[in-house]
Amino acid sequence: MAKKKVEGREPILKLGQMITDRIGVKVTADDPEYWGLAGVVTDEMAEVALKMGVRKPKTLDEMVKLTGMEREYLKDLLQRMGEIGIIEFGWENPRHEKQYILPMFVPGSAEYLNMNMEQIREHPEVAKFFERMTFLPLEKITPMVPPGGAGIGMHVIPVEKAIEAENKSISIEHISHWLDKYDGKYAATPCSCRYSRTVLGEGCADDPEDWCIGVGDMADFMVEVQKGRYITREEVLEIFQKAEDNGFVHQITNIDGEDKIIGICNCNVEICNALRTSQLFNTPNMSRSAYVARVEKENCVACGRCVEYCPAGAVKLGQKLCTKDGPVEYPKHELPDRVKWGPEKWDVDYRDNNRINCYDTGTAPCKTACPAHIAVQGYRRAGSKSRDQIYTSGSYSYTSGTISAEDCDYWCRTGGLKLCVLSGDQRISSNRV
Repeated sequence: MAKKKVEGREPILKLGQMITDRIGVKVTADDPEYWGLAGVVTDEMAEVALKMGVRKPKTLDEMVKLTGMEREYLKDLLQRMGEIGIIEFGWENPRHEKQYILPMFVPGSAEYLNMNMEQIREHPEVAKFFERMTFLPLEKITPMVPPGGAGIGMHVIPVEKAIEAENKSISIEHISHWLDKYDGKYAATPCSCRYSRTVLGEGCADDPEDWCIGVGDMADFMVEVQKGRYITREEVLEIFQKAEDNGFVHQITNIDGEDKIIGICNCNVEICNALRTSQLFNTPNMSRSAYVARVEKENCVACGRCVEYCPAGAVKLGQKLCTKDGPVEYPKHELPDRVKWGPEKWDVDYRDNNRINCYDTGTAPCKTACPAHIAVQGYRRAGSKSRDQIYTSGSYSYTSGTISAEDCDYWCRTGGLKLCVLSGDQRISSNRV
């Protein structure tokens, strides 16, 4: 039996078609561009939005002229459209006059629609719409994106304190640059990714509130539609520090060029739709920073902290050492600018694969074999310099019990099991963790 064709509401179909950035697609009622809007956007709202054009700011006077609607009625309708999330407000003009903007889906209205938990619980299709609009438009173009994203999607900013002062660096790679630029105009908002993924049953344990920081006009917009609250610079820095403590990634949206952003997000790779784009499609250029982390071999003790913190699973313990069976060859990450790219190159299980911290052989065999994955050799080296360094990560305070001496003895390359993690009165033998 042939599948019955679903007839859609004409204004919603037209609006979805106008906003979508999927090339060559004729939007139907079966597409997310339609059903993602149909439950929350009325035909009247769609007709008004169609008059606006995508990302073309309009004042209230201009909207009255375009629609022919009564001024106060239209003003209330536009306010409601902003609260739902189909449009945004801005004041970036010489007179600082309020303007109404129909944004693209991502970044844009797909996110705003998902910043109201009550709304997406009532209309869970909106959460799926957000997921689809971070997938479908990008599945074919991601291999062609150059390093840094070229304004597509989001751009990772490194932890600023990790950038050496003597290194030449561009200002847009510094969080402080953006905080200075939008000084005094910050708003903490809920994370649309954490909200929507929770509704889809794919959430994480994070509190979804206050992870995203709107700046400038976006801060004002979020507060006006009751999706955010103003915060101080000190509160912003506290949020950033909490994000860094959790291994989250700072990202900015700079679709309007390198001198303007709308916000700074603190993203968890487990649920972030922006980071997912580069991870799932296996195309790191989509979200990479302008900086590349490098290992200082003379200081590395293979403790694995960088491996555990890296949200992209880009580094692993166990590389570039030989084993008792001879040298080990490790796979190189293929890149889309060197080979033909397609679905067979994607990493659909990226969330699980990114958790693999150790190769089976190599740099830290004791860490690999240890059930708690404690880098024993790192503690031994740190302990030889300063006993106080041993307890900074707190690993031992959270573990107890015994492990098999045979496992350690089999893997250990330091001459057997007699060596200790520490010396002196703080001794912890390597078969007692």
